[in-house]
Amino acid sequence: MLALRKVGFAPRWWQLLPLLAALALIVVTDLRMRLIPDVITLPALTYALGLAVVSGRSPTLIEAVVGALVGGGVVLLVAIVSRGGMGGGDVKLTAMLGVALGWRGALVALALSQVAGAVIVLGLLVIRRRRPARHLPIGALIALFGSTLLIYSR
Repeated sequence: MLALRKVGFAPRWWQLLPLLAALALIVVTDLRMRLIPDVITLPALTYALGLAVVSGRSPTLIEAVVGALVGGGVVLLVAIVSRGGMGGGDVKLTAMLGVALGWRGALVALALSQVAGAVIVLGLLVIRRRRPARHLPIGALIALFGSTLLIYSR
């Protein structure tokens, strides 16, 4: 609804709709199943890449490819170092956002999701839950912030 309100039923709305739908599915799937399926992220990544080629808008094709490498690479590094703190779905999700938003947008979505995750953990500690859930839906948070950035950056 935010996208529709911002851009109306202009051609831009129809271009963003598949990416926003994919991000909404990712949020729901990660919250329910603790999984970000390739069947959602890989087609969305391909679509975003095609959009970068044909739309004539930012990000350009080069910016999109760099965005995928930087966004996905940072999360891959975190996944390796944390030994399972983030998974392959998070890597592909952030690579997809890198294609759609450019590397800066992907890193902003990632940073905002980490801050939101920290706030959630602190909140759980304050209300005296002994240990927060082992799995925080960071992918869902990345997708949520990514979709908001997608709406407002275009």
